[in-house]
Amino acid sequence: MHRAAERLNMAQPALSQQIKSLEERLGVTLFSRANRRLTLTAAGDAFLQKTRVALAMIDQAVLEAQRTARGEQGVLNLGYVSSAMFNDRLPAMLRQLRARWPDIQVSLTSGDVQTLCDAVQSYRIDVAILRAPLATLADALAVHPLLREKTRLALYSQHPLANAASLNLASLKNESWISLRDPGGVGLEHHFQHACKQAGFTPQIAQYASDVSTLISLVAAGLGVALVPASADAMRLENVVYLDVLDRLEESELCMVYHPLIRSEVVKKSIALLRNAAVNA
Repeated sequence: MHRAAERLNMAQPALSQQIKSLEERLGVTLFSRANRRLTLTAAGDAFLQKTRVALAMIDQAVLEAQRTARGEQGVLNLGYVSSAMFNDRLPAMLRQLRARWPDIQVSLTSGDVQTLCDAVQSYRIDVAILRAPLATLADALAVHPLLREKTRLALYSQHPLANAASLNLASLKNESWISLRDPGGVGLEHHFQHACKQAGFTPQIAQYASDVSTLISLVAAGLGVALVPASADAMRLENVVYLDVLDRLEESELCMVYHPLIRSEVVKKSIALLRNAAVNA
């Protein structure tokens, strides 16, 4: 007991009193004091093993809290529209994030523009990668452009114009079109409607699709033609051909949307990395 008190830099009577108080609190005897020897009882030994584990967990908890506060670990809840993943730039950004901070887990959620904007506003996701325009959906959110790309036409391979290298949109004005179902003035659907308006016609929508993969599959089924981001031609289906558009169309833009009140260092670091990757791409 004397040596233990010296190691704890306290008087022996004070240590003895603390041990007695602990035993009374636990309702067990921790030490056997027979024959002037101080040894652990079975209850004392069991208590010692668990307290060692508890102390180790406390030390680990401190380290975990410090690493999380520095943004070295945690979870990034990332939402995205389906067309974003066709462009190799976003997967490259995610690889860079994983390489720099391997302990940051990325939880991915796919959805449409409206759903993802609502999720960011309500803090259900941290960041959303959306296709502009956003109209008034993101008025309360921070928006940062990531990349721009051209759009192309997707045609059924047996379509009479499928062998052309490029086409004007007006040459397809009488065709059945397949479009995404985005809210008015928002996303790829608005980009498509605006392009057709510039070409002088209102498209006849035969089918709506919830995402670009479904849209291209409907083209493969011969149900219509579609205007898609150029990166979507990475989805190669046997019955689909992709053609360049001769019209001078605005490029389609992917942007990053997040709440201006950033709640964690993980989100702050992830946003900074995505912004820098977009600038340096």
